[in-house]
Amino acid sequence: MVSPDPSSDAVGCWDLGDLYGGPEDPGIDEDRRRAFALAEAFVARYRGRVCELSGAELAAALAELEEITLVTNRPEHYASLRFAVATDQPETQRAYAASQSFSSRVDQQLAFFSVELKSLGEERFAELMASVELDNYRHYLGYQRIFTPYTLSESEERTILRKDVTGKSAWVNLYTQLTSGLLFKMVIDGEEKMLTRGELMVYGSDPDRSLRRQARAAQFAGFEPHHEVLSFVVNTLFEDHRAEMAERGYEDAMSYTVLKDDLSGPVVSALLETVTANMDLVQRYQGLRKRLLALDDYGSHDLRAPLFGEEPSFTWEEAQELVVQAFTAFDPQAGAIARRFLDEGWVHVFPAPGKSSGAFCSPGYPPEHPWVMLNFAGKLYDVITLAHEFGHALHFYLSLEQSPLNYWTGMPLAETASVFAELWLHEHLVKSSTDRRLRCQLLNNQVQSAVMTGFHQVANVNWERRAHQARADGVVSREQLGELWVEEQRRLWGGDVAMEAFERDRWMQIPHFVFARFYCYSYAFGKFLTLGLHGLWRERGSAFVADYLALLRAGGSLTPMQLLQPLGLDLAAPDFWQRGCDVVRGHLEELEAVAD
Repeated sequence: MVSPDPSSDAVGCWDLGDLYGGPEDPGIDEDRRRAFALAEAFVARYRGRVCELSGAELAAALAELEEITLVTNRPEHYASLRFAVATDQPETQRAYAASQSFSSRVDQQLAFFSVELKSLGEERFAELMASVELDNYRHYLGYQRIFTPYTLSESEERTILRKDVTGKSAWVNLYTQLTSGLLFKMVIDGEEKMLTRGELMVYGSDPDRSLRRQARAAQFAGFEPHHEVLSFVVNTLFEDHRAEMAERGYEDAMSYTVLKDDLSGPVVSALLETVTANMDLVQRYQGLRKRLLALDDYGSHDLRAPLFGEEPSFTWEEAQELVVQAFTAFDPQAGAIARRFLDEGWVHVFPAPGKSSGAFCSPGYPPEHPWVMLNFAGKLYDVITLAHEFGHALHFYLSLEQSPLNYWTGMPLAETASVFAELWLHEHLVKSSTDRRLRCQLLNNQVQSAVMTGFHQVANVNWERRAHQARADGVVSREQLGELWVEEQRRLWGGDVAMEAFERDRWMQIPHFVFARFYCYSYAFGKFLTLGLHGLWRERGSAFVADYLALLRAGGSLTPMQLLQPLGLDLAAPDFWQRGCDVVRGHLEELEAVAD
């Protein structure tokens, strides 16, 4: 078991000393006292006066807000990282809940500022936007104005922040604690073993079909005793979202997510509609897999079965070197940054009981660097995941050049950076390998990645939208949610993938539905945008590299459309997303030729 203690010297644990020396570090309480004092002074200085501030005064207020945000965020960020690798420990649970409660108290104090800022008249706002002193905050202020029609009174905004601590955030924490603590029973070589979800995932791509089938069944068996709680959590969060969106006046359940990501509804609708219309590619790919595996009863437990023999395994040391080399091949600075994350102990590597499943890169706020969590098990998939999370890490690290209010770029561009990094690894492995079987595996991985990162995620969003619509009419039963799930899975996979009865409950195993609304579309956005970036990289070489790194450094200082403009990409073009689907079609045709 990997120790969750952030001060541990165990291999593969991160060292959170850059934040605090440990959970008893007096700096945690000192930062909280300082944050509260700064917030109180901010309230006294600006409440009721925001509309009267000059450009220089508003710039000073925004700089103060950034400092308050940083000092408030640090204790919560530290607590969240500790909780992520030890969700089953009462101490980390209490510390994380306490940090969320404190952050909410500060946010409640500051709620007036956003409300008053959005109440500025058009003429007054235009006058401020012309101020030289506000140059660094021009995009931030424009972004805030987007939400003017949906902003409530200060007292209402404070109430929402207050109730979220024991409402939305509490339900998310319950889901995390419950699902991260699950163990799954497998019989391997005649021996019964209890595995974490990260350890269980390894068997999803095992060459032994009986182990794949057993692992799939074990996963659902582990979740089954908790279906009532998990259904209740999803219903509660969906209704909470519906009620708040209705109170604010949003057009539908997804509108807020699109605006929060600084995109327009037509761009996101074009992505979802185009990808859904091309799901015949997924069905064609599954037909090929069924034929190559020679399985009449090809099922969901075969979706990740290796097509060209057993995929290679990698030690942690080998995985590190491959990813650093791939990043270096794209740009030496990118490789140096990847190496630093490894050398400085900014990565938590191996699965452990109580550790959250999956992987993430947690950005924090400038000037503090990001942190990466993995559940590395030595498969090719895990090496790709390392490249994916390091793509995030590179993006967030370079964005540290921005001030806190210009740091966050939104999920779609964040996922673009991570998916593009996967492509660097693919290119590196193809160039450095003479093994024909591995090259076939890599080509298959390209198609499978598009299916899982692109098409599958759009299917998730299609289900989520329908589930939200159903919830608007009242509590949605587990059976109803399962029916919607099966319908969307059938639309995705087609008739060649046999589904066990328990597959109806797969939705309750996907944390994205709980953590954030409609998050999954960001993966598809990143995947299909990356296919366009790849072509530009091949055409422009080093000139493209410079433009791309500049995009990452810009963080959220401009809209995604403005950030992509120097690269010549127009997301609003009607055929933009179709071109990405056509690239996948070309990869599939190449794979079919190799298979034949």
